[in-house]
Amino acid sequence: MDAIICDISAWEYWRTPPALRDVEIPVDIARAKKPDGLGLEWLSEIPRLNIRPFDASIRERLLTDLKGVTRPVHIMLPESTRYSSDFIVAHRVPRDLPSSCVVDLGNNLGVLSPSYLLVKAPRKTDPIALALAMFEACGIYAVSPTNERMAFAFDLLRREGGLKENGALNPDVKICEYYDADGKRTSFLDSEGEQLPWSICLPSGKMTSNLWKRPPLTTLEQLTEFSASLQGKTSNRTVSRALSLALDGSASPLESKIALFLTADMRFGGEGWPKPQLNQRINFDTAALKLAYQGHCVVDQLYPSTMGVVEVNGEGFHSDDLTFKKETGRTAALESMGYSVVSFTYDQVSDLEKYDSLIAQRAETLGLKLANRTASFLDRRNTLHGKLFPASR
Repeated sequence: MDAIICDISAWEYWRTPPALRDVEIPVDIARAKKPDGLGLEWLSEIPRLNIRPFDASIRERLLTDLKGVTRPVHIMLPESTRYSSDFIVAHRVPRDLPSSCVVDLGNNLGVLSPSYLLVKAPRKTDPIALALAMFEACGIYAVSPTNERMAFAFDLLRREGGLKENGALNPDVKICEYYDADGKRTSFLDSEGEQLPWSICLPSGKMTSNLWKRPPLTTLEQLTEFSASLQGKTSNRTVSRALSLALDGSASPLESKIALFLTADMRFGGEGWPKPQLNQRINFDTAALKLAYQGHCVVDQLYPSTMGVVEVNGEGFHSDDLTFKKETGRTAALESMGYSVVSFTYDQVSDLEKYDSLIAQRAETLGLKLANRTASFLDRRNTLHGKLFPASR
């Protein structure tokens, strides 16, 4: 193919829900001034007669499958045709780019795979930021891009009932767990062998959200193997550090941040807790059934060696009200089966004073040790916390 979407543009593409990619925004609506249209000035301009083919193609596709991508679009182009414009930021095609790392989008346009984007991240990338991107790619959620084109597509689908038809709203099978009750990775396939659809997480009273549940884009094992295959060519310490911090199976940005903060090695400023299973299903026994009024639950973090469970509480980070309300009766059920259960909210972790006031008791309940509070550790811990929760500083 002649052009390959790369860099931040590729990441935006993979974060765009397929249901919204498939919506085609009419050009006349995109051009029309607000409030009748989107008022996209770059579409109001009459294209030059000698407009370059890639510009013309990207211009059109920004209203279809690239509506989640910010303009200008980062694209790898062959040496002979490389240029930059109002629509394109050109990049060189690496000589060693494996064909398996490019996904064909049709009409001579491709996009770099999620695994390639993460493993070939620039060396200057912060390892904490890269680890959080890995949490998302290896997890069961996506934070979709937000722009006027995306908002229009979502509103159009909602008004016409398209969200229900394609499974984005109240799907037949919801993605809730990453690991089954035996600790094995879920297949994320329906009864007919098709991949489960993306579904939007709508908190109570809200008409829209940028948090979606979806099957994982890749796995930590795949990223590790791909990184190892490149070690003989280029060694990237940033990627290695990020891989040591990331986990499979997270279901929200808050879950990712709390898991990283608790399990990161002490040299990064984390508590150094063992790696848990994220979003694992636990089947209730007969006695627990009477307490929970449901056959099973999915816990946010499971520490099998100590039978410890960490829950991330907050309605905004759960797929819907029903899931949140069911959780309120399940702690007693889990405890009746021998699990130790603790919970964290955003406020309790984003505020270091609150965190310090409760973490010792939480660790004792779980049977886990805290990192030794030396001055150097606290400096590293505070730095890590600032990167994970910058808005609280």
